[in-house]
Amino acid sequence: MSDIDLRRIVEKSVAGGQTLMTTLEDIRKRIVLKRYSITKIQQAPVSSDEALQRLNDWIEAATAGSAVENLAARFTAPGYRQPASSVPLEIIAAAIFGPLRDLIGGAISESYGSAKGISAADRARELAKAERELLELECAEEAIIRHAEQCGIDVLRRIDADPRAVLCSGEFLK
Repeated sequence: MSDIDLRRIVEKSVAGGQTLMTTLEDIRKRIVLKRYSITKIQQAPVSSDEALQRLNDWIEAATAGSAVENLAARFTAPGYRQPASSVPLEIIAAAIFGPLRDLIGGAISESYGSAKGISAADRARELAKAERELLELECAEEAIIRHAEQCGIDVLRRIDADPRAVLCSGEFLK
C-alpha cells in the first residue's frame, strides 16, 4: 500500500470521526433547545380566561363563607363581644366584591398585554409532544454513541441523559 493510499484512509477516517462528532454535537444542541422549550411551556402563564375564572372562583369562595353572618351575630347576640381588631379576609372581600373583582381583573388583563396564555389542555398537549420529541433526540444520540463504541470510539454520555434512551434495546435504536 502506498503512502497516498494510507493518507486517503486516514483522511476518510478523520472525516468520518468529525462527521460523527458534529452530528452528536448537533443532536446535543437540539436536546438543550428542546429542554428549554419544555421549560418555557411549563412556565407559560395560563390563558387570560382561566386566570379570570380563578379570580372569580376565589372571590365566590371568600364571600360564600359564613364569616359575615358570624360577625353580624356578634352584634345581635345578648352577650356582646367586640369583633377582633383584624377583619377576616372574607368580610373585606364581601364588602368590596365588585371593585375587588374589577381591580384584580384589570391587573390580570394588563399583565398579559399582547401576550397570550396557554390553556391547560393546550399545555398538556404541547408538553407531551415536546417530551416525545426530546425522547426521540435522546434515542438518536444513544444510537450514535453505540455506533461509535462499536467502531472503537469512546464517547462520554451526558450525565443527564434519559435512562430510557440509555437502557433501551439496540433493536429499537436502529
